[in-house]
Amino acid sequence: MNRKRSAVIAGLLLMLGVAGWWLVTDSITSAPDSLAVVRAGQQQVVLADLSGPAPVSGDVNHPDLPRDERVKDIEVDGQVRLDMNGNLVLDRQLRRYLDFFIGLTGDASQYEPLKARLISELKAQDLPPEIQQQVLAILDDYLAYRGAAEAMASNQHHSIEDVRQALALLQDLRREHLGQDVAEGFFGEEERRLQVMLDRQSILNDRSLTDSERERALAQLDQLLPEHSVELRRRSTAVVETAMQVQQLRERGVSEAEVRKLRLQAYGAEATARLEHLDQQRNQWQSRVSQYQQQKALIDTSDGLAPADRQAAVEALQERIFTEDHERRRIRALERSAGVGS
Repeated sequence: MNRKRSAVIAGLLLMLGVAGWWLVTDSITSAPDSLAVVRAGQQQVVLADLSGPAPVSGDVNHPDLPRDERVKDIEVDGQVRLDMNGNLVLDRQLRRYLDFFIGLTGDASQYEPLKARLISELKAQDLPPEIQQQVLAILDDYLAYRGAAEAMASNQHHSIEDVRQALALLQDLRREHLGQDVAEGFFGEEERRLQVMLDRQSILNDRSLTDSERERALAQLDQLLPEHSVELRRRSTAVVETAMQVQQLRERGVSEAEVRKLRLQAYGAEATARLEHLDQQRNQWQSRVSQYQQQKALIDTSDGLAPADRQAAVEALQERIFTEDHERRRIRALERSAGVGS
């Protein structure tokens, strides 16, 4: 692989962040949440933060809870763990546990049902009262963080340094809302992985380096990652290359059968089915965005409407076309960033 192609691949890896590999792994439980939108040339890309607000292309469907608010016959994702001294373990398992109950409730704004269900489960585990209260306090802080992170999601960035600054802001936001210990336990590993990805891109973009200097710098950088993350990056490179091939096939106008054949060879049947489902969701979303744009244009150009009436008509249109809260938040964020449908 030549240097130019290596830089392209690395750039795409940065765009995808850790979002690329979750498309094809068996451990998918939700799409990335707070997405910092990045603009690089004509490409819209995202810096993924795998923490949990609304997925960008449709929520994960969880089974409804029983009427008694207990989670029976449902496998709970994540867990509440205590260390050998009886202290609450602040790790990704706890974050996944909170994400599970937020997703199960369907709307993080439904705080009381969410709290009631979580309390019921904590009691069922016979956890000490002080641990239960600690988990509930972390839930409050986590919900506040998710709301603040979602507000950041429509920010646009134009360079590696912009993305680096956005990541720093996100890290500060987590520690402001969650405190150092919880933020490190929930997000520390991901933050370090993303930082290394940004550093890799900077090395690849540094034209003052010779090929041998670049290879040494990249090798030293890889030593900062655990082995499983290095393997993840290798696999992600293959994912990106296949995605590029899919794009090229579609630009040439080949059939979706050929696209499916390529994906089957690269990913296997299960991952291909997931990718096809994502394609379908993305196409449906784009269709609704186009419908919304057309009808909103008619409202915007209608004579005789007072500003308040025009705004009310637009909001009614959003309610009709985008039936879920997270969809309406997304379309409004896209409009604020002047990138509807992109």
